[in-house]
Amino acid sequence: MSFINVSGNIGSIKDSILKEIDSIYDLEFSSGDLVPAVLIEKMTDLTYRINREIAVYIDRKGTVVDVCVGDNNTVSLPEFEGRKSKMRLSGIRCIHTHPNGNGRLSSVDISSLINLRLDAMIALGVRETVKSDEEFVQKFGALSEAYVALLYRDEDGEFNKSDVFGPYQDDNDDFDMLFKLILERDKSGGDAFYKNKNSAERSILVGLETLSGRLINGKSEGERSLDELEELAISSGALVVEKILQKKPTKDPAFYIGRGKIEEIGLLCQAADIDTLIFDVELSGAQVRNIEEMTGAKVIDRTTLILDIFAQRARSKEGKLQVELAQMKYRLPRLMGLGGQLSRLGGGIGTRGPGEKKLEVDRRHIRRRITFLESELAQLSIRRARTRDARKKNVIPTIALVGYTNVGKSTLMNTLCKTDVFAENKLFATLDPTTRKLYLNGGREALLVDTVGFIRKLPHDLVEAFKSTLEEVVFADILAHVIDISSEESEEQLNVVRGILESLGALDKPMILIMNKIDRIQVRDSIHISENSCKSFEVSAVTGEGLEDLVEEISNMLSEGELKIKLVAPYSEGWILPYIYENGNVLSQDYVEDGVRIEAVIKKTRVEKLREYFI
Repeated sequence: MSFINVSGNIGSIKDSILKEIDSIYDLEFSSGDLVPAVLIEKMTDLTYRINREIAVYIDRKGTVVDVCVGDNNTVSLPEFEGRKSKMRLSGIRCIHTHPNGNGRLSSVDISSLINLRLDAMIALGVRETVKSDEEFVQKFGALSEAYVALLYRDEDGEFNKSDVFGPYQDDNDDFDMLFKLILERDKSGGDAFYKNKNSAERSILVGLETLSGRLINGKSEGERSLDELEELAISSGALVVEKILQKKPTKDPAFYIGRGKIEEIGLLCQAADIDTLIFDVELSGAQVRNIEEMTGAKVIDRTTLILDIFAQRARSKEGKLQVELAQMKYRLPRLMGLGGQLSRLGGGIGTRGPGEKKLEVDRRHIRRRITFLESELAQLSIRRARTRDARKKNVIPTIALVGYTNVGKSTLMNTLCKTDVFAENKLFATLDPTTRKLYLNGGREALLVDTVGFIRKLPHDLVEAFKSTLEEVVFADILAHVIDISSEESEEQLNVVRGILESLGALDKPMILIMNKIDRIQVRDSIHISENSCKSFEVSAVTGEGLEDLVEEISNMLSEGELKIKLVAPYSEGWILPYIYENGNVLSQDYVEDGVRIEAVIKKTRVEKLREYFI
């Protein structure tokens, strides 16, 4: 027998009982009867017998519009046709049962009341099947208690608040009073505009830990990674409501953290009015689709979140092209698997980008776009190479600031170079590389390049897309590796950066380790970094502590292999000055009677041809 009118979890219920549940549709109630006595008796009796929740939706005319069956804890919410106006209540009330005898309304109940703008949410506590006295139930009924929740408008005139009435023990005359109250509240708003959500996306962060690993300050690696994901989410503009770390031996290929946990998160999304689930890993398209279907929330992963932040911060043409290329490469293999993410016209986290705005594209279009972006970046790379060649001809050394994101590289550049490069205490504040002149000891000059910060689980597509920018690291004369010495994870962050530098083939460069934010350390003896292959300096980019020694060391490193010379180039020897410019750096030149008096720094291997002109 088929009961097409009854929705929900009806498996294993006898046909005879399903027929009784289906007959609820045939009941007729008066329009002003909030909780009809006959419906209370029927719903509580059926719940008592099947030990499952039952929900009935009734409009103001007294017509049953939907009947759902859940399990012994929850019941699903149907899609029904209520009022379209967001300034009024829907005109539909929900009456549902709680099999455990507790009639108190849950957070899911209240959230549903607000989200659906129901006239009322009524919960009927039904006596537990095992513990109750059968004779007592037959004499007094299965109802233990009832509660009613109604909406009321906040100070802005919006239905965002609720109050609860009860408990009621039977069909109470107060129900009539509550129905009148509903009508009064519904008409009280006038032209107030209904708005249920803040502008920030309400998000839940989800992580998986298969092995706990080393504890740092009482936190496992999974917990620390989730904390970092929270910083990323906040940087993108999200409002983090909850963080969930599932501990499981293996990943679930379909739901990543397991179907049961996803079901729990789905209920939490409903109760807390969640917009977005952010996973601390790169998900497959199929996983995104499965999780979205089960929770009803938008699902993005760590890679999408990082790409979104990069899209917000990109300012230069090259930066925008690089971000779009990474986005396209990431989405290409996921087109077939994406669920709600495939439609990204609604805006929000994970949807922003400086390039293509129509993101519902097919594979062919994306491949064409990738080819175009790569050709554009190749042209910009050629231009960048010409700039580097010009620096070499002028013998201007380059120092690249590298390190984890938000360790203070931009602040350090501002202090050393006396500039005002944008610096902010947030992840990926710097995206486009910035170059400023650094004045060294002895009147020498160098170029200091501020590069994009690295992060654990940095998306591969992003590294590939930013290869042209990261060439500044590869071709730099010195790498200044900045770490946040005040961070409890400085050792791990150092290893992450070294791993990325190794993948770029830049580990063989001369390097200085700059332990920044020393002003935040209370006990200096507690500082310990295992990196001992290069010189290290304890500095504070804010107070300036230790920067003089740092600049002196940079000057000494650049001076190795170079020699400071003074000579007079006869006017008849016109090749000398161009030769010095090509192989060194001219510090000063004066025209005297017997020639050009020159003071310069030149490579030691290029000195011999000039010795006879030394003074």
